[in-house]
Amino acid sequence: MSIFQSASSHGRLAGGPSRHQVQDEDLEGSEDDEVICAESFDDRIARGEEYEEVDDEAELQADRDQQILQEACLPVSGAPMPPSEGPPKDADEYLRQVQWERLQCPEVVDVDVKERKSKRKVDGPLSGKDGSGGLLALFQAPEVPARFRHAEAWASDAAASFRHLRALCELERKSGKRAQSLSYEEWRRHVAKDRPDSQLLAAQDFVGINHLVVVAIDKFEKDLESFQCATHESDAGFLSGFQGEGVDSVSEWIFAALVFVEEPLVDDIQYQLQRLRRVCCRFAAAVEGTAAKADSDVEPGAAEATCAFLHPRVALLLVLVIEVFGQH
Repeated sequence: MSIFQSASSHGRLAGGPSRHQVQDEDLEGSEDDEVICAESFDDRIARGEEYEEVDDEAELQADRDQQILQEACLPVSGAPMPPSEGPPKDADEYLRQVQWERLQCPEVVDVDVKERKSKRKVDGPLSGKDGSGGLLALFQAPEVPARFRHAEAWASDAAASFRHLRALCELERKSGKRAQSLSYEEWRRHVAKDRPDSQLLAAQDFVGINHLVVVAIDKFEKDLESFQCATHESDAGFLSGFQGEGVDSVSEWIFAALVFVEEPLVDDIQYQLQRLRRVCCRFAAAVEGTAAKADSDVEPGAAEATCAFLHPRVALLLVLVIEVFGQH
C-alpha cells in the first residue's frame, strides 16, 4: 500500500482528478471507481495538480485555530514554470515561476562567514571607545585593594553569626503579624533619620523588605558618588567629616534588611545584591585611590581615617553578599 493509500484510509488526503475534471464527470460513482495515485506529493505539486481534503470540518477548524493548516491565498492554474527572459505576463505566471524557483532551492545551504575585526581599540572585554565601557561598565567591579581584604577565618565566623541571627529573626517574624508593607518613600524617610528597628522590620511582609533593600542600597550608592566627587575636587573638609555623612547609618540599614530577606532569593533581590557588591568594591577602590593620591590638598590623616572607618563596614557587607547569599 502506498503512502497516499494509507493516508486515504485514515481520512487524511485523497488524490483525485482536477477540479475541472470533477465538474465534467459523474460524481455519483461507487467507491471502487476512485483512483488513488501512488506518486509522491512533490511530483504532483510539480505538475500543478490540485488536492481535495476530505477531513472533517471540525478537524479542519481545529487545525486553523492552532495555525497548523495554511490556506492558499491565491489559486495557481498550471504547473511551475521556469523564469523567462522578460517579466511575467500576469500574477498567475509570476506565482508559477516562484514555485519553480522554490523547487530548485536546496534544503541546506552552507555559508562562509568572515569575521570582521572591530575598528575600535579595546583594552578589555567591557571597554568602550573611551575606555569607560558605556552601559556594560556599570556591571564591572574593580578588584578590592589589599588593605580592604579580610581573613578567611573572620569571614567564616561572621557568616556563621549572621546565619544564626537570621534564624532568630525568622522565629520572631513567624510569631508576630506581618501586616505592614512600607513604600519606597516611607523607607527613605526612615533611612534618612532613624536607626533600624527589629520590631518594625519583623512586621514587614515580603514586599516591604524588598523595598527597604532597594532604598538602602540606593542611599549607599549616593554616598559613594558624593565621596568620589569630594575626592575629585580634593575636598579635605568632606573627607574629614565623612564618617558623619550617614554611611554608618545606611550600613546598619543594609545589614538589618539582609537579616530579614527571604530565601530563595528572587531575581530582583539578586540584582540588588550584585549592586551592593559592586558599590562596596568601588568604595574600597576610591578610598585606596584617595590614600595614594599625592596631592597637598588631601590630608593623609583624613584619608587613613576614612579607610579605617570604611574597612570593617565594606568587608562585612562583602562577606554577607558573597559568603551567605552566594553572589560572587
